[in-house]
Amino acid sequence: MPMDMTALLTAARKITFIPEHYRLVMEDNTPKGFNERARTFIWEDPQLKDHKIEVSLSLKTGQLMRLEIEQESHESMEEAVAIEQAKKAAKAFMSKFHPDHKALTSLHAEFKRNRYDVEIRAEVGGLPLPNTGCEVRLDQNLNVVRYQADEYTGVELPGWPSEIVTPEATKERIIQDIHMGLIITTLYPSVYELEGNEEQHRLVYEPAQGRRKIDAVTGEPLFALQHDLLPPTVPIPPAHDEIQQPSKETEGALLEAMAHSNPETENMSSDGYTSLIRFWEAQLGIDTARYVLDRPRGDEENLILYYFEKNLANNEAGADQESCPTTDPLSVDGYMERRWGDALRNFDAAYMVHIDKSTGHLERLHYKQRSPEGEAVLTREQCWRVAERFLQRFFPEYAAYLQLEVEWDEEESEADQELEEEQGAAEPRKRENFHLPLFVDQYRVRTERVHISVSTITGEVLIYRSVSKERILELEACRFESMVSPEEALARYADHLEVSLRWFIDGDDNTSCYKLIYDPVYKRRAELEGTTEEHVLEFIDAVNGEPLWMKM
Repeated sequence: MPMDMTALLTAARKITFIPEHYRLVMEDNTPKGFNERARTFIWEDPQLKDHKIEVSLSLKTGQLMRLEIEQESHESMEEAVAIEQAKKAAKAFMSKFHPDHKALTSLHAEFKRNRYDVEIRAEVGGLPLPNTGCEVRLDQNLNVVRYQADEYTGVELPGWPSEIVTPEATKERIIQDIHMGLIITTLYPSVYELEGNEEQHRLVYEPAQGRRKIDAVTGEPLFALQHDLLPPTVPIPPAHDEIQQPSKETEGALLEAMAHSNPETENMSSDGYTSLIRFWEAQLGIDTARYVLDRPRGDEENLILYYFEKNLANNEAGADQESCPTTDPLSVDGYMERRWGDALRNFDAAYMVHIDKSTGHLERLHYKQRSPEGEAVLTREQCWRVAERFLQRFFPEYAAYLQLEVEWDEEESEADQELEEEQGAAEPRKRENFHLPLFVDQYRVRTERVHISVSTITGEVLIYRSVSKERILELEACRFESMVSPEEALARYADHLEVSLRWFIDGDDNTSCYKLIYDPVYKRRAELEGTTEEHVLEFIDAVNGEPLWMKM
């Protein structure tokens, strides 16, 4: 029997104190339009939009599923209370709102960034079970500011295995598969434990497969070797003859456009960037008779342009007054439109273009086709030819810096093909995606890659994401050279390896079950100003062998 919505609103008001001047700004089922499970209510301070209270109640049971309070903090400057007091306060709150509170006996609390995060779970064998219970966050004065209950998944609770492998055997199994790969990465003081306050480019050893989960019963990895590995790459072959270098006229036009640009201008829609905008409209073939440029925007590094179809923009403007009355102001759609209307509108842009202000180069392109008619006619190889031409125009040096990601091996491709034959032919893809990681001095650069997506119907480039040319020059200037062998790096990494037992949910929604696993742990604790801070070992420096720790 469905819950009464008025009764749910009344119940939601009783969960926590809601100031009288707060206004109810959203009341709707969530997630909207897809397996709606909760009734969500949001109250906001009319003067301070960032101050809000959100309450979600189960549509089936009326149980509190989520509470979030965003308000100005009035925390005392006194020392933080003992962690046990935070556990006690979290348990007291949970006991009022969780129907299975008596079965939730595992409590784990951490104090970070002036907040207490408390996980309350069911347990088997003294170990907490994921996806049971709830999480509670409290401020420094032990006021609940967030509560999230886990929905019951129907997974059968496990029993403790009769026999498990030893931690020593597990560590040996993990080390057996670790491959220390050389990569270039940029370390930031806010994320890593570094000397100084500047970012640092380092050549490091990254432990591929260093975090493999091991089944505690069988002693074997939970997933195949390729599960945590990046796809292999191959050098890009020389470009085809018909692909030509950008003309001198094109290069000269860009230089002239940059010469007429004025990055110091306060109004980004003024003539400060007109020449550069016109240059890229011509290069990308943007039909200005069909598409209208919205107000240019950007940040310190990029000029960001959004183009909308003129007819669509006019229709939306004319429809605004008609559509507003029919949209429930308290619905999810009405709330999102009020809060993020301009940002959401950008998703309807036909073109989104990012241009590097310092170089004038194209950094990103997103072209949104209006439901092209027809079937896929281009093969992946033909789409790659299109991508090659695009790269040759806008990243002429691509072959010297990029490699192409490929599938693992022929056996896997054949297995996929056999599976497709068993299940029936798969639908032709509407686009082909190409990922091209950046390499400098033969070393892969972590998280840096070019992405190109080509329509198999029209042959148009739909997505282009580049890498910073300035970053490439910075990395080349470092002249990286490894001074530590892979064997030495592995030995230093393995010195910090420990394993811990925990429960893990394996499988998809229909076949999931709990498994007891060993998880590799590379952590150390540091006492800083009365609090305990954890660090995780991420890399081994390839020049001096130093362990590089990430802050938790």
